[in-house]
Amino acid sequence: MSATTSLYMRLKSFADGAIDLLSALFLPIIALLVSTGILKGIFILLTVNHLVPEGSSTYVILNAMSDAFFYFIPVFLAYTAAKRFNTDPFTAMLLACVLVYPDVTQLMKAPGAGGMESVEALVQSLAATMGQSGDGSAVATMFGHVGGAGGWQGPDLFGWPMGQVMYPSSVIPILLAVYCLQYVEKLGKKIFPEAVRGLFTPPLCIIVMTPFTLVILGPIGTWLGALLGGGYELVYGLSPLIAGLIVGTVQPFIGMLGLQWGFFPIAINNVAVYGFDTLMPLFGTAMFAQAGAALAVAVRSKNKVFKTEAFSAGLIALLGVTEPAVFGVTLRLKRPMVCACVAGGLGGALAGFFKVSAPSFAIPAVTTLPVFMGPSFMWYLTALGIAFGLSFVLTLIVGFKDIKYSEVTMIEE
Repeated sequence: MSATTSLYMRLKSFADGAIDLLSALFLPIIALLVSTGILKGIFILLTVNHLVPEGSSTYVILNAMSDAFFYFIPVFLAYTAAKRFNTDPFTAMLLACVLVYPDVTQLMKAPGAGGMESVEALVQSLAATMGQSGDGSAVATMFGHVGGAGGWQGPDLFGWPMGQVMYPSSVIPILLAVYCLQYVEKLGKKIFPEAVRGLFTPPLCIIVMTPFTLVILGPIGTWLGALLGGGYELVYGLSPLIAGLIVGTVQPFIGMLGLQWGFFPIAINNVAVYGFDTLMPLFGTAMFAQAGAALAVAVRSKNKVFKTEAFSAGLIALLGVTEPAVFGVTLRLKRPMVCACVAGGLGGALAGFFKVSAPSFAIPAVTTLPVFMGPSFMWYLTALGIAFGLSFVLTLIVGFKDIKYSEVTMIEE
């Protein structure tokens, strides 16, 4: 076996292992993920059609019903990750609760950035935070360093900078934290006598892991996202077609790893500085490709329960919520994910080539299509159609290993 082949096999094994791990961590909450996605879709339709006044008490309650799971998903993942890594799930959940604690979330924003009522508010806070900088630097903002003299320098812990990490709705920080937590817990079990082990080990874990996560683990994903966002600006300046191809292909993994927070400020800053944004349209082709793949799975799958879940996930993805489709369908089956990435990349390349843009910031969805209206709007619709249709057809042709459903778990046939 050649060195190249050996390296390829190792990388493939690592990728398969990472995908299997993420799938296993989301497996216990897939039904809840899809169900909450349905609530999210209903809420979007109600607000878009002005059936529920924004800011009313009804709006707040319905928003909480549809948004709470996504907002607090680190807490759910802390439990499943703790089970996977064989550490105490309740200590892991407490660590996640610290990260999403309202005051901690508020601390991550610049003064005057406003409240934090929902996942969408996280994006708006980034825009407000960028407004404190005065230099329009989205990448610098993500590092917790904003502006020059007199500018806000970001939160710190005993003088150590924490960056600006929005932990609600994030995935990677809590998974890294729980993985490290198992070793701190083992240390506690070694140094404390058995009689007091259960009393002192959890506080030790929280005392050690909270600052380690806030200062080291949390900013890793944000910094990487910021670097990727800066890389996008560089590539788009050289070739919009290549930028569209890359973004359309890798966007599912960007969202999967929680790196979208490095891209949203770029999009917001584009609107503020140039009056239009070219990034979110490219995200849209990838999201519509996920919808096409999920709906193809719903058509081809012979499992009635999974067919229903895939169909719901596909429709929800068209409303801008792709997590059920990604974690519940395409990632688990692998081949549909590949098909969606190929189709999303080609759709993104077309959107990039014709320099599709949006005059304001919006998460791509069927309901937000009017935001993207402009000189290249028809090309954007064409790109979305290609991404959706090609992903649908490729998934039907390539196929996948169907799964059978039990009340406890999903097992591949």
